[in-house]
Amino acid sequence: MKKYLVMLLVVCLTLVGCTAKDNEIKGEIERKGFITEVDVTGNRLLVDDPDNGLIWLTLPSFGDITKYEVNQEVFVWIDGGIKESYPAQATARNIEIFGEEGISLHPFDFSNHSFPPNPTGVVTIGETNYDMVRGGFEWTRGNESVTTDAKGPTQIAENFEPIVVEANNKANIVIEQNPILSVYIWDAEQRTITTVKDGQITLPATNGLVIYEVVAKWSNGEASFTFVVDITE
Repeated sequence: MKKYLVMLLVVCLTLVGCTAKDNEIKGEIERKGFITEVDVTGNRLLVDDPDNGLIWLTLPSFGDITKYEVNQEVFVWIDGGIKESYPAQATARNIEIFGEEGISLHPFDFSNHSFPPNPTGVVTIGETNYDMVRGGFEWTRGNESVTTDAKGPTQIAENFEPIVVEANNKANIVIEQNPILSVYIWDAEQRTITTVKDGQITLPATNGLVIYEVVAKWSNGEASFTFVVDITE
């Protein structure tokens, strides 16, 4: 009997030790935000943290890159330090997705639209509203689905009258029916992500033309919008 009591005590202490160790490993959440890009080759995620900006997070050795998708909200624990580049870079100790299915996207309501729909997109700079040009899109409604390969942002920009703005200005993006937004800057056929918070972006500090693509995503569709700014001093 004494032997079994000793064994039970050892098991209990082991469990307590494991729990304490898990709590010590986890600690406080160091980053949280939405995934804006999944780099399968590099085994890393680009996360937009509203409080700290963009950060590339390399998955730990046991991480499964296939479980992550753009627009999922994640909570992150960092392993070691953070490289203060732009975007910042770090290795994740642990990543948890908010909710079992990640963030819930709003479905697009087709009731007041034909199919495929033509949602409007506006960018507001200062007190002026500017219509964005819609590009490619994909939609699903029941058994119906449609996808188009429209002109890309650089082609659309050729016929877009640039919006003349001052450097470091703010631009507010509004697209109907509350989609999740990802904003990209296009340069020489390449695109890079830029930070968007509550539908607002900060325009660059350098002069010149900048081509923006706004990707709006609902649970049942996705559409691309383009606008161009000419930044002056």
